[in-house]
Amino acid sequence: MRLLHISDVHFGIETYSRTDPQTGLPTRLLDFMHAFDRAVRAAEEMGIDAVLFTGDAYKSRDPNPTVQREFAKRIQKIAAKGIPVFLLTGNHDLPNMSSRAHAIEIFDTLGVPNVHVAREIGFHTLHTKSGPLQIVALPWVTRSGLIAKEEYRGRSLNELDELMTERIEKSLEARIKKIDPEIPSILAVHATVHGAVYSSERSIMLGQDLIVQKSMLKVENFDYVAVGHIHKQQVINAEVPIVYPGSIERIDFGEEKEDKGFVIVEIADPGFGRSHRQTEHRFVPDYMTRPFRTLELNIEGIENDGLLNPTSAVIQELQRKAAEDGLAEAIVRLKIKLRPEQESALRENEIRNVLNEFKVYQIASITKETDRQRRTRLANISVEELTPLQLLEKYLESKRIDPQRMEILLKRADALINRVGIE
Repeated sequence: MRLLHISDVHFGIETYSRTDPQTGLPTRLLDFMHAFDRAVRAAEEMGIDAVLFTGDAYKSRDPNPTVQREFAKRIQKIAAKGIPVFLLTGNHDLPNMSSRAHAIEIFDTLGVPNVHVAREIGFHTLHTKSGPLQIVALPWVTRSGLIAKEEYRGRSLNELDELMTERIEKSLEARIKKIDPEIPSILAVHATVHGAVYSSERSIMLGQDLIVQKSMLKVENFDYVAVGHIHKQQVINAEVPIVYPGSIERIDFGEEKEDKGFVIVEIADPGFGRSHRQTEHRFVPDYMTRPFRTLELNIEGIENDGLLNPTSAVIQELQRKAAEDGLAEAIVRLKIKLRPEQESALRENEIRNVLNEFKVYQIASITKETDRQRRTRLANISVEELTPLQLLEKYLESKRIDPQRMEILLKRADALINRVGIE
């Protein structure tokens, strides 16, 4: 049995986008659509039996109709070929109120053949051309259900997490009892599993994640654990594979050096139960995803012409970088380290024109870093030893302020300091 494991497609991300003249769609949406298409096309050529999607179909819980249409078209196309598709809900798919419909519920509502949607912890059986496949679903779980109950109000996050963990374990145990060991079984999870390594999305999720311990998952009952939520591709358990395929496209510069793609899972079943089944998985990188490039240029040590004309020095460095790595179709950010005296002579427009000549997709930013030495002593006196009024006096002296005017400014400053009570 051969499966496609894909996750975190995040249709709707438009950062660094422009409008495509042919379709009218944001170009970054097209990037994610094309990455999804390439994954499915490659998997179909390998002869997959089913698709495991482990959550986060969209960027937001309220995707616009165009984004929903593009995701639905692709799921329908797979299902119409007789390939079962299992859709697990992720945190980006869920509404902010439990009574509202979630973003991928429409497939269930319409009863789309060969599409299975899991919002709750549950047990599912997919019928594939290679036989049945059992799936225990653990979608994204939230604290909101517990907080809404009177007896749990006022509990700390740690207490709520303990209660959630207990409920998850009991629910999983009940579903695991339904597993037939003679039939291949998968655990599909959207969560942060202990031991996983974050990439750029960590800052968004801190304080919201329930960390799922491996022991909670009872992995010994499964042939493979398919996980979504973290964008960095990784395997965090070897004996029974616990695998994150990662996101299909780069979200931002935090994922600049990460490979993107999908995972192919193969379960060999000689017919003697789980103890004899063998599961293999391999990550298939997609080398056509949008590249992100951070260019760090240091021209502060360049003398002569570089000191007088820092723009030329930057352009020379850019030409060298472009020759080495190639910048075509990349989202580029430029970090320039230079001397303070070079900064005013740096012409950004010329630098942008050169980058555009290299056919970069977009210039995300150009930042300048200068190493300005801090003065820690004035007239052999440590700054830390001076009062605010003394510091102001030294500053005014350095600016050669007229003594009479300086006296007036110091008197007014003294009055303000005493009134405000600066510590």
